Amino acid sequence: MKARILWGLAFAFIVSCTQAEGAKWLTNMIAEQKGVFQHQREESINKKGKGFFSTHGLILFYGSQCPHCKRFAPILQGWANRNKAEVLPLSLDNQPLPEFPKFLPATTEWINAAFGSNAINYPALFVVNPKTKALYPVGFGSMTDAELNDRITTLIPKIKMYENKGIM
Repeated sequence: MKARILWGLAFAFIVSCTQAEGAKWLTNMIAEQKGVFQHQREESINKKGKGFFSTHGLILFYGSQCPHCKRFAPILQGWANRNKAEVLPLSLDNQPLPEFPKFLPATTEWINAAFGSNAINYPALFVVNPKTKALYPVGFGSMTDAELNDRITTLIPKIKMYENKGIM
């Protein structure tokens, strides 16, 4: 119970200053947390209010020397580009991956919000909704493009149902 409360408070604090602004909410959240941080990315064709990833994003926990993370990063980057999803890379060793040169350190607040009191496994991918301050685990470890697509395709309707009706 304490872990859930701590998780909720930590994640609420992290996300509370952020307001969703179309598909750029995650970019804005990164910029606010890093001050003058400039996040360069191509303009998404995912228009405001359309598509799941106009209101949600992905969070990736990784280690720069982890072979599974190195294998998964280009797969995730390609998938995110094709599906107009923004990825917030959080480094456990404060080093970038070639596919994600702009990153944030995985702070205690992020780690507690994602893993609670469980063991930290990486790479770890989560869907995040800043309005509900909810993290939804997609997977732990490297995945193929097909596996990633299947997991997210299966997860999106469940997230929508849960967020719209409060049930899964």
